[in-house]
Amino acid sequence: MDSGFKKSIKQLETWAALKELLQKSSLDSIQAHEVDLIYRVIQKYSEDAAIRIAYLSNHTIDPLPRYTSVACARQGILLSDYVGPFNQYVQDAFNPDSNLVIFNPNVIFLDLSMRELSPQIYGEFFGLTDVQRRDELCRIVDHIRDWVTVVKKNTEATVLISNFPIPSFPQAGIADAHSDFGEVEFFYQLNLDLIQTFRNDSRVYMFDLERILSYRGKMGAYNPKMYYLGKMEWDEESLPIIADEILRYIWALKGETKKCLVVDLDNTLWGGVVGEEGIGGIKIGVGDPEGEAFFEFQQVIRSLKDRGILLAVCSKNNFNDVMDVFETRKDMPLGVEDFSSMQINWETKCNNLERIAADLNIGEDSLVFIDDNPVECELIRQTMPHVRTIHLPKDPSKYPGVLRHLFEFEKLLLSDEDRTKTIQYHQNSKRKEYKREIGDVERFLEGLGTTLSVFLAKHNHIPRIHQLFSKTNQFNLTTKRYGPSEIEAFIEDEAWFLYAANVADNFGALGLVGAYLVRADSEAVVIDSFLLSCRVMGRGIETAMMNQIKKDFLLEGKYQEIGAEYRKTKKNIPVAGFYEQQGFAPSEFSSSDIQGYQLSLNKVEIIDCPGIQLTEVG
Repeated sequence: MDSGFKKSIKQLETWAALKELLQKSSLDSIQAHEVDLIYRVIQKYSEDAAIRIAYLSNHTIDPLPRYTSVACARQGILLSDYVGPFNQYVQDAFNPDSNLVIFNPNVIFLDLSMRELSPQIYGEFFGLTDVQRRDELCRIVDHIRDWVTVVKKNTEATVLISNFPIPSFPQAGIADAHSDFGEVEFFYQLNLDLIQTFRNDSRVYMFDLERILSYRGKMGAYNPKMYYLGKMEWDEESLPIIADEILRYIWALKGETKKCLVVDLDNTLWGGVVGEEGIGGIKIGVGDPEGEAFFEFQQVIRSLKDRGILLAVCSKNNFNDVMDVFETRKDMPLGVEDFSSMQINWETKCNNLERIAADLNIGEDSLVFIDDNPVECELIRQTMPHVRTIHLPKDPSKYPGVLRHLFEFEKLLLSDEDRTKTIQYHQNSKRKEYKREIGDVERFLEGLGTTLSVFLAKHNHIPRIHQLFSKTNQFNLTTKRYGPSEIEAFIEDEAWFLYAANVADNFGALGLVGAYLVRADSEAVVIDSFLLSCRVMGRGIETAMMNQIKKDFLLEGKYQEIGAEYRKTKKNIPVAGFYEQQGFAPSEFSSSDIQGYQLSLNKVEIIDCPGIQLTEVG
């Protein structure tokens, strides 16, 4: 980092300016003292942080927060952090008046060193009997489980727990693999037990430190001298990679996950230009070194689709030539059916990206565009800055790695809706075609055969409801962003009623597409949140959901009035009049961007929802 950059950092006066500068800068070779400088500037704005993260460990972890804050700042995420005292992670969690609890973190990162946690396992493994090793494994798992139970009780944080790196040099050497319950097997089993212990816990996620350090190289990840001097487990050169992995979790927790990967075709999805080389001349498939690189690249793209990321094509090409490729080259991992939108013509890619976003009914900021042409990529960056644009390297063998390293598509969990996302969008295309055939909107809605289930949310619904709170913008009356721990608290608190809405019709199941959150105490009932996926807007489902609120809390309940509010954002303007349409009257509470509403028992009207059958309430 040159002196001019340092001077620019020191002169910054706003968080926005710092964020912009970091995004334009390459920090791949950043030095420790430069990280410290940027971190000190970030701390000036930490009171407005989007995420509060606590770092707990039984070894010295102090340098890591600086790297994590810089990594997140480059992506526009402002952090504030708390570093627990050395080896006081138990006391911090168990004391309800501790500094950790007072800090009230959104995220807790726990990393435990085996040499501190279990000195016998670390230094005297083969001095223990097989039974003693297994007992110690159980003790470690129980210890971490008990710690998690308490920390979940005393905080509302989402917890990241590092697993344990497998020793590079087992104490028995090469004989370890042939030993009964050897050291390598012990660590594999320990990490597997931790995965299985927390797999169904919506607030706990395993942080794969073993994988990260293996990628970095374990020989370079540890600095024995620094451990002896200051109990620092990791070499500082490994901290940027660990910080980038933490960023992936924070990105997903904030609901920043991109929804759609848009790809070019020639020299991106396959090698060569189909209009010049012809179908048989393009490089794709097994047997040719270059073709195998593109083959693997398509496999990686398909894996994104399988985890709920939409795929689209944006290519300057002859449409028929491209269709002939997909029809003829059956050796490609991807087919036409894998893409939810295809814009193949000679218009500008900017216009086609806009069409893709409109076609899929998502924001342009939900797109990641990937292309081999530097001119096209730069044009998209300049004209559509909200689109994440990736310029591929010249060597196609590096393409799969580029895609695998992207963090924009990270999700904490995969829901049933994620796994069937492409199918749902193809079904939606059929609905649009049916709508064009029918012409009349009322006849169209009645002919869809829509069924709606409204039910109290349970713990297994938390991942999907978190996605709705994080990503729903258009039909979101308040745009409150609740995390998994907060959603779990709503489910368990008798004063809160969190309902989910599941929808299906003649074209297929749309899944869990809506939710509303109501607070009802002895004095009043208030709609805290009301949100619905944009895929089902305008079908009367929102009215059927509101009808159920009216029945539960006014007509069949003990309340005389329901309160609500609409918080205006740039994206939810289409639902500005929703409460008036449902019979609510504006209340005296209002500001420049918030309008309060109320509905009295004597004003309640159940609005007819033709074509919607309510199949479950509970």
